[in-house]
Amino acid sequence: MLIRRKISKDEIINLTKKDAWNFGNQVLYDMCSNNPEHKDKKIIIGKVWLIGRAYAAAIERRKNVSETGDGDDFYFKVVAPKIKEIGGELDRRIKALNKCGEITEDNLIQILDTHKFLTDIYYEITKLNKRSLASKYLHFHAPNKFYIYDSRADESIRKYISLDRSMKEKLKHIEADENYLEFVIRMFTFQNYIKEKYDIYLTPRQIDVFLLKY
Repeated sequence: MLIRRKISKDEIINLTKKDAWNFGNQVLYDMCSNNPEHKDKKIIIGKVWLIGRAYAAAIERRKNVSETGDGDDFYFKVVAPKIKEIGGELDRRIKALNKCGEITEDNLIQILDTHKFLTDIYYEITKLNKRSLASKYLHFHAPNKFYIYDSRADESIRKYISLDRSMKEKLKHIEADENYLEFVIRMFTFQNYIKEKYDIYLTPRQIDVFLLKY
């Protein structure tokens, strides 16, 4: 049995209505919707900076400070050039995912692969695993495709959902971030369970609100 804790329909409805951060998040969604590409260094800096700071996943928290400089220099001389360098590929991946409908087993492969792609780029920049920042950054560019990962959400979803090991076996050939892979499987299972049981489709953002209880 994958469901570890009973979830009532009222609990789902009440908690997903209590999104105190809706206005601030909409600012970030609009920023990325209006400026989706990664061609302009100033736009890249603005998006990485604001999403990272807003979600306590700032890219300047890194291991190699002595190598990459400090303050504004890090964003202008390291972050922006690297993201712009891979911008065409990142834009292609995000655009393709945004053309899809809901998250399915088929596009999970693209989702996990794109997350790993950006996580690897962030590692080149910081020498740290930035799976949380990668998930949040991608979420604001493709809101219906990327689940928002952080340690609190991961801890919470584990209380509700056991890992579907058969699905993990199906996805074992993908070069994905292991922690995010298991998190995505649990979130996908949760999303489908709520849809099948209550005929309610929860977006990744709504699931995040439910898990964090605000």
